[in-house]
Amino acid sequence: MLPVEKIATDILVVGGGAAGLTAALEARSLGRDVTILSKSKVGRSGNTIVSGTGMAMLTRDPESEDSPEIYGRDTLKSGKDVNDRPMMKIFLKGSTDIVETLTRYGVMFRKLDGRFMKKRVPGHSMPRSLTTDFGRYPYLSRGLSLSEPLLRSAEKSGIRIIDFAPVIRLLTADGAICGAVAIGKKEEKTLVFSAPTIILAAGGGGRIYSRSNNTFDMTGDAYALACEAGATLRDMEFVQFYPTMMFSPIKVTVSSPLLGEGAFLRNSLGERFMERYDPAGDMATRDIMTRAMFNEVIEGRGRNGDIFMDCRHLSRDVLTRKYPELLRLLSKVNLDPSRDLLPISPATHFFMGGVAIDPACQTSVPGLLACGEAAGGLHGANRLGGNALSEAFVFGTIAGRRAAAIGGGRRKAPQVDIGEIEPYRDGDVSLPEMKGKLRETTWKYLSIIRDQRSGEKAIEEISAIERSSAHAGIASVHELVSFYELKNMALTARLIALGSIARRESRGAHFRSDHPVSKDSYRGNFFLRQVDGKLRSDFVPIL
Repeated sequence: MLPVEKIATDILVVGGGAAGLTAALEARSLGRDVTILSKSKVGRSGNTIVSGTGMAMLTRDPESEDSPEIYGRDTLKSGKDVNDRPMMKIFLKGSTDIVETLTRYGVMFRKLDGRFMKKRVPGHSMPRSLTTDFGRYPYLSRGLSLSEPLLRSAEKSGIRIIDFAPVIRLLTADGAICGAVAIGKKEEKTLVFSAPTIILAAGGGGRIYSRSNNTFDMTGDAYALACEAGATLRDMEFVQFYPTMMFSPIKVTVSSPLLGEGAFLRNSLGERFMERYDPAGDMATRDIMTRAMFNEVIEGRGRNGDIFMDCRHLSRDVLTRKYPELLRLLSKVNLDPSRDLLPISPATHFFMGGVAIDPACQTSVPGLLACGEAAGGLHGANRLGGNALSEAFVFGTIAGRRAAAIGGGRRKAPQVDIGEIEPYRDGDVSLPEMKGKLRETTWKYLSIIRDQRSGEKAIEEISAIERSSAHAGIASVHELVSFYELKNMALTARLIALGSIARRESRGAHFRSDHPVSKDSYRGNFFLRQVDGKLRSDFVPIL
């Protein structure tokens, strides 16, 4: 048994990326004692660091033709009309403060000729995506240009920072949050937190799939922790797959704003094909583009599973001025977008669903809040490019502010059962093999194209993996953490499968070959929660 350390704090933030750091900084600025912890390193792990730093927003530029109405229409159109309207209203208003907030924390934005450089991302009708000035950072971790300034601000503000401490359980008393249990990997301790308010900002679950552009720590922890604590989740069937991922000869996300510059997709026959699938052609939203690419490959018009992005006709000046870091990285593998077609294919990217929250980021469990990719609702059935980081900053600020308002006064160590921690044991089941099998299961049955049978088959496979995990060997603290990670991955996969089975239509990122069209009767949202140990799904129509 690991030794136990008890820690009391006003507010515990679970997750060390953009949303978590923003929430922690806001709560700390309002005088609260704040602790932030991460399963990896706060500010130096998670999807924030591998993002392209693109943030869609409304700016206070008097010459801009953009407006909340135009931006809102784009977001609803992409989300296939099942977005949470109150969240959207708050998001659109809050997006105007992003530049000022991040600049205050030391984030630098990229400018061109003295003005913020705006890009138009597919699905947006206006150029409204800004990026950081990430030139001094490695291209594959350019998101550090966001997270490092936030981390430095957190360190200066007196926020308690704990690295390598994955939370394995949230604690409740009388139906309300009172603390959490984490495993301190470096110290090999069980950490028991007493906290009347917890903010879940631990990101999404892209790494429960075998093909993903997420970092390795994105295993659905926030969803599983919230679900087991009694919180309601929503829209878990909506998982976004990023269309323009390069896996070979180098693994890199090929910037989708290139399509806004005039690049287009070609199949292995050299044909431009996107207009066969959508009138917007190569500016179609990610859900449509992903299925189009998937279909081209299935019908034999791909090459080694890839489609190609063609940038050869673009101005060299545009490429060198706006995408210099990508050009330098590709040159290392002898690829030049001015000369070569770029091989790309879809990868798991983002969860539109997540923990259900109200406009103040509060969940159905008193004292538990959620923000960033951990929360669901804003994006509906398909997220617009650039809205993820913007969501993290807008709702991270709101979550921190609300937590400060309700999180006054420390509590003593919770007088509740912290639950049993899995013991070290011999076993004949390999945790890495079980994780690999789960990832292959989700990609095979719960990815780009689904049907009733694939959802049912996924649940069968997930159940078998869960049963097998009881026989897994645990001989170290790292294997102990891996066991709980697998547990979270399996529950998250089950939530996706149940949502996929329940939604008997196709909408946004959720496509069912046995129900290939959208239906008015499904214009609404599925909410999932545990009732008496079983997952229950309820549909709420949008009126």
